[in-house]
Amino acid sequence: MAARLIEVIVPRGKRDLLETVFKKKAVIQYWIEEDKPRNHLVVKLLTKVEDTGTITDTLSKLFGTAAGFRIIIQTVEATIPPVEAPEEPPAKIGRLSVSREELYNDVVEAAKLNYVFAALMVISALIAAYGFLKDSTAIIIGSMVIAPLLAPNVAISLGSVLADFKLIRLGLATQLAGLLLVLFLSTVFGAVTNINPNLANIHQRIYADYTDIIVAFLSGTAGILSFTTGSSTALIGVMVSISLLPPLVATGLLMGAGYFILATGSFLLFLANLASLNLAGILTFLFQGVRPMTWWKAKKAKEYSRKALALWIVLILMLLAAMWMRNRFLIV
Repeated sequence: MAARLIEVIVPRGKRDLLETVFKKKAVIQYWIEEDKPRNHLVVKLLTKVEDTGTITDTLSKLFGTAAGFRIIIQTVEATIPPVEAPEEPPAKIGRLSVSREELYNDVVEAAKLNYVFAALMVISALIAAYGFLKDSTAIIIGSMVIAPLLAPNVAISLGSVLADFKLIRLGLATQLAGLLLVLFLSTVFGAVTNINPNLANIHQRIYADYTDIIVAFLSGTAGILSFTTGSSTALIGVMVSISLLPPLVATGLLMGAGYFILATGSFLLFLANLASLNLAGILTFLFQGVRPMTWWKAKKAKEYSRKALALWIVLILMLLAAMWMRNRFLIV
């Protein structure tokens, strides 16, 4: 059973308040140590991973304003004897498998704009461009293993649900920088090579339809679930990259080769996929019950989530209409 060890530092004078936490069924076992020189208590609680958020929320409400208060969450690889949680009814659908704090920290760390992110985007863009040149689906998909495009999208979606504009800006900045870098490199690549727009892998992204949007939506849902359940994000990241990178690389290649009208098709697909991924992200976070801890922030986040959902839905419908009209009436 997946478990977490929560270590919390609280003032000694507030020891009685800890009984509220100890009585919770989510607490499997606890220990208390006294730090007399600092007049603090160091409390360690063992809990199931999915109950971590409940306990940390309670601790924050009880001791959040106390001097020296701090919560430290550690992953438990194993215990001897094995942890046996008390029998409980099945968890509600949509329940998080990681705490909100763990989720937030993981997203922030993964979405940072640094040289590693930039290098991976450059490498994946070049490999994808060669894949299009050779019309090799295997090479194009292989390049997606490298592209770290999942985290910025998760940051944007999570920031929308929590009304955290700092997190939204982080996701937008990282994603925009990466995508502009890819577009620039693929445009240069298209200008110096002879790209045939009739190649199968390029043609299918010029004349895309609603099925591509469904794939992007499902990829976004899988990506968010991988974060909220603590699952491996490697393969899910590939799926998200498949929805974003190939259309953008195809756009740059066509622009560089002078096929500006054809490039509008792949660019519309890229925008529609991007909107679908973020719509799926917001809906999945809401379904998983992700929300701010305090009621006033939750109220603000609820209103902001509705506006974000409306924005992405309207944008997707507009892009779908534009794609349909382009495919139906444009003859090139």
